[in-house]
Amino acid sequence: MAGERYSCEHVVPIDQEPRHHLVIANEFVRAFAVEIAPGDRTLCHHHPNDYLLYVATDAEIVSAARGEEPKRLSYRNGECELSSAGLTHVVENLGDTPFRNVVVELLPAATTLRRGVQPCITGGVAQVERILEESSGAIVRVAMQPSSEVEIAGPAVLASPYEGRLQIKELDAFDIPLDDFRKLMWVCAPRKVWIRNSGPALGRMCAFQLGRADG
Repeated sequence: MAGERYSCEHVVPIDQEPRHHLVIANEFVRAFAVEIAPGDRTLCHHHPNDYLLYVATDAEIVSAARGEEPKRLSYRNGECELSSAGLTHVVENLGDTPFRNVVVELLPAATTLRRGVQPCITGGVAQVERILEESSGAIVRVAMQPSSEVEIAGPAVLASPYEGRLQIKELDAFDIPLDDFRKLMWVCAPRKVWIRNSGPALGRMCAFQLGRADG
């Protein structure tokens, strides 16, 4: 029965759910690279804070919230949303490919942040598109042609949940790779970083820019 299949009798914190890989933890955010294998489902877990979600694959899933009927949901690659605190659920991947997404949990101190300026292209050919705008943060999608460069200001979480050869310039050299699903990066304010596509093909990434947009 569905109720038994998606039981929430035992609930674990999100950072103890094994498919949610905690990559960044500081006073403002916790950022997770989430991967659910085909046919697999998570443990019943609790989201104690608001969180931003970016989906990196097309997916058919079931989200079974505690005390509610399970819901079948369809996601498209690049979809994103802000979810409210308090959700307790099981997620099952109904598809035949891994369900990948990035979750950036907004801790209470995140309300003190002021958002940086919109990412800008500093070299080559690239596309910068704001795909989610909320009072607590925004998500920007970036598509970069080979050798292009983009500047991003903190506070932000950077993610590249696709294959590619993106590199970050922290001091004088582009020597920090952002080339793997689980390589997320925190950029504190007022710091800025530069991203270059050093590969031969289109590179894609997303930036979670945090904080209020006033001023």
